Amino acid sequence: MSKIIRTKYNKEGDMIYISHLDLQQLLQRAFRRAEIELVHSQGYNPHPKISYANALALGTESQGEYVDVEIEEDLSVEEYLERMSEQLPKGITFIKAMEITSQTPSLASTIEYGEYIFTIELEKTLSKEFVKSKMLDFMSQDEIMITKKNKKGKMVESNIRPMIKQFDILDLSEDMLTLEAMIATGSKANLNNSVFIPKILEMLELEMDPLDVDILRRDLYVVEGEELASPM
Repeated sequence: MSKIIRTKYNKEGDMIYISHLDLQQLLQRAFRRAEIELVHSQGYNPHPKISYANALALGTESQGEYVDVEIEEDLSVEEYLERMSEQLPKGITFIKAMEITSQTPSLASTIEYGEYIFTIELEKTLSKEFVKSKMLDFMSQDEIMITKKNKKGKMVESNIRPMIKQFDILDLSEDMLTLEAMIATGSKANLNNSVFIPKILEMLELEMDPLDVDILRRDLYVVEGEELASPM
């Protein structure tokens, strides 16, 4: 008798530099070594029934990734976590797991927001008043326009303001600024950090490579009524 297990996991250290595709292969190898038999789809090209939340960008650390796995055996959640923890490499940690049913909506269809922490090394000192006033002006705008290529390769303008739910300052020292944001991270709407970070740097009048900003995805959220909730 098969069962579906939803798992929350970390991706940190050197593991932030492996792609989503490599991560999928890594987890499948870990399941094999842990002797956890996965349910496969029917048809010409059967594949394991594993589904992920919104893919994490390369180079981004995360404390809140999710995966649903359908397994063949009647394994307890505790045994599942124990077996997997022995096979996962340093940097990938299965934090917790729970059994779900086939009626549980998929991660991809329900997750709408991601909570991110951005850490910026400063080459010039910024005052808290300056940062707060810039952020206030930024968030009070009705439109924050960006130009990007659409699927047909045409350059189109897009308003990212509705995709920013919260944006705040966490910490500021002489040489470090830490910001937190709750932004659209799902199939309905998705604000890519490769778009958002250049806008943050522009807002703060900082001339630096956006790739030098450290990103941590703290968690992912579904919308329940007026509230944000964890997928598990």
